[in-house]
Amino acid sequence: MDWLYIVAAAVIGFVLGSVPVGLWVCAAYGVDIRKVGSGRIGGTNAWRAAGLKAAIPTVLGDALKGAIAVILVRLLIDQLAPGMDGTLRALAASLAGGAAVWGHNRSLFMGFKGGGAGGITTAATTMAISPLAGGIVWLTGALLIWWSRMASVGTFAVGACSLATLLFLFIVDNQRWPWPYALFGLLVFLAVTIALRRNRQALKDGKERVITIW
Repeated sequence: MDWLYIVAAAVIGFVLGSVPVGLWVCAAYGVDIRKVGSGRIGGTNAWRAAGLKAAIPTVLGDALKGAIAVILVRLLIDQLAPGMDGTLRALAASLAGGAAVWGHNRSLFMGFKGGGAGGITTAATTMAISPLAGGIVWLTGALLIWWSRMASVGTFAVGACSLATLLFLFIVDNQRWPWPYALFGLLVFLAVTIALRRNRQALKDGKERVITIW
């Protein structure tokens, strides 16, 4: 029975992550975000498409949906399966978080196409999984975006840092940070890396978009 909760956790995460916040927010301002800039539905492209008024709710929505997936699954397990093994509980939360990032990047509501690159969703979801790891991820991503002025660089850093940090914490103390958290790191790293394949080529060609807000 516990494994049914594990599967349900992944489904919940994917559905919540699939909510195309940027698409809907920009549509409210009469703009199809998919036809602007990178065509993605994340906060950076929402800024390009409809300005700060669209970027702020997009960023908040993309952050919250991943964190909510993890928190909701933990609450449901507390209510429905209070005796579940701790490692399985961590697995459920980790799959919910990882699936939320994959859902954001391959939205159910967009025919599993388009979506975002997963940076904000990954950072916020990592925070929900482990506040310590999440804090490191937020700081790393913010610093690299500031340094490079490229959202894609910060986004890749977020995915890589999530994997590296959670793997390191697992090695240091696998009771406090069990292996499913490292699995979450791997899932989000793969999601972000795959989503950024066009950006990697643009970086090689010297054609990657630069953020010009400062």
